Amino acid sequence: MIRSVLLSIMVFAITSAQAEVKRLVIGNAENPWREWGSFENVDDAAKPGWIQPQMTSRNVNILNKLYQEGRLWGGKEPPYYKPGDGRIWSPNAPYQQNKENLPKLADGAKDTLVFDYFNRRASNKGVTIYIDLGAPYPVEEIKFYPLYGDLDPTGEHSDLYMKGYEVYANDGSPETLDEYGEPIYHLIAAEPTNTDVVVTIDVFPPEYIRYIKLRCTSPLPFELDQIEVRGQGYLRRAVFTSEIIDLGDIANFGRILWAGIEEPGSRLRIYTRNGRDKTVLKYYMINDIGELEELKGETDEENRKKWLALPDDAKGPVVDDTENWTPWSVPYDSSGQVIFSEGPRRYLQLMVVMESDITTNKSSVDSIVIEYSQPVLARRLLGRISPRKGVPLGDSVEFRYKVIPQIDKDKGDTGFDVLLVKTPTEARVTGVKLGGVLLSQEDYEVDAQENSLKIHLLGKKVESNDDSLEVSFKCVPLVFGTVFEGMAFASWAELLGQRIEVEEVEDLSVQASVDFLGRVLGHVKAFPSVFTPNGDGINDLTVISFVVFQMIGEAPLKVDMYDLSGCLVKHVFPRKPVKVGFYEVPWDGTDEDGKLVPPGVYVYRVILEGDKKWYTGSGTVTVAY
Repeated sequence: MIRSVLLSIMVFAITSAQAEVKRLVIGNAENPWREWGSFENVDDAAKPGWIQPQMTSRNVNILNKLYQEGRLWGGKEPPYYKPGDGRIWSPNAPYQQNKENLPKLADGAKDTLVFDYFNRRASNKGVTIYIDLGAPYPVEEIKFYPLYGDLDPTGEHSDLYMKGYEVYANDGSPETLDEYGEPIYHLIAAEPTNTDVVVTIDVFPPEYIRYIKLRCTSPLPFELDQIEVRGQGYLRRAVFTSEIIDLGDIANFGRILWAGIEEPGSRLRIYTRNGRDKTVLKYYMINDIGELEELKGETDEENRKKWLALPDDAKGPVVDDTENWTPWSVPYDSSGQVIFSEGPRRYLQLMVVMESDITTNKSSVDSIVIEYSQPVLARRLLGRISPRKGVPLGDSVEFRYKVIPQIDKDKGDTGFDVLLVKTPTEARVTGVKLGGVLLSQEDYEVDAQENSLKIHLLGKKVESNDDSLEVSFKCVPLVFGTVFEGMAFASWAELLGQRIEVEEVEDLSVQASVDFLGRVLGHVKAFPSVFTPNGDGINDLTVISFVVFQMIGEAPLKVDMYDLSGCLVKHVFPRKPVKVGFYEVPWDGTDEDGKLVPPGVYVYRVILEGDKKWYTGSGTVTVAY
């Protein structure tokens, strides 16, 4: 969260005027969601301009709805299956029965056509039918039966009901899947000696179910005419995935904003990713000499069609294009956060996930706004820092931060004159070079804050590939691995900042010396070591200083003062949480009652309470009058 806030500050640090920042709006009545991407269990009709999870009702047979929509496939691995589709299969029936006849158990046609493969002499005990609804639905009732009633005047079919059964369910959540991704089922109903032709199982309380397992526990033959699954409420998970959005040229990204509602028990999650081309996947074929060959279509759909047309033995793997696309971001915590991007990108994709643990509640979203700016400052801005390895923690280290531009003026790149670097502590600039030439201090302004360093060139700017910018500065690293993220800005243009990129992951990363592994508290000392608290304004107090480093989050810390007999004199720094950083604690020579202590030697002790270990540092000071 701290990192996101800092990046937000960095992106907008130079100009607050947003008139030239472009806004891409997806959703609401003017920009319908359906024109921007695909739906998985999404309803865009219940509330015009909004999207929310689909709702099912008791008068709808979920299986039949999937069948009527052409989204119920026979077989465990149907070739045209897409996320959100349903499946039905039995490992006890041959391929053709799975493909053609099992889906008809949901066709809603109560006619003379029944699934009769298990009307046979062989024992049917253990025969199992599996159902995947494609998503977790709120389920209140499961029903199955053979042909019966007026459609079976002789009774020859109705007597072939399942004489014993077990019904299991699973909601499809990751924690209920085994190591192979298969559902771990729980039993919801069982009847070893069933006498009901029409079996109705009431699921109470209603629960989210994606996978259903119907197991016959009788050896006797049986037929099935229909299976029904019904419930009332919102689907647990609905997903909108945008098409690849082409911005026309590379752009720098600003904030992502949205208007949405999260009812109790529901969650709204928004993700983004961006890339350099139109394909987020890589499809491979196996060529005539057995080597993998990438399919080179312009879109994923084009490559997918080519891949599906290949013989099975020529189909290679399908993998994410991690070379040209970022992975999906973590979900944004709130509207207004900065879009994650490794640098300027032309293509963007976003995903909206709406989830709920309560069948009657939902999350919904009206619209999403993407801020971006064009032109960019450069095609790329590559950064390098040195030294990168073996630096001491808690000590001042001089670093050289170099930005190498790739600027194409023919495409409108503006260049830049401001560099903002995230630093672990307040930095001090020791030199600035532009194009390899050392600048005088009158050629730039410095603004050093606790966690950032800003360099503003005066009357100069980086505007060609020869204008590398190198800033030398001193600061104190506090953790074993520190990344010096950077942004560049054009102060004369109302454009968003541009991230400093890396060619290699470690180019902007600094690692401490291995000698510091495991060290959390250090540089404990007091100055002056001898002081005279007599009120004359000279050496009236001592300052106990220390550094906390290599710690995630916060931990309690205290500083106590003792006399040489071991008696507590004062809680100089009462116990409270601290985080990584420099600390200075003054002592004015008084005890807990505020009275001056007698002259002599006193022992200070710094204690940091870690989860598994306490870290301490101590020393002595002398009080003299």
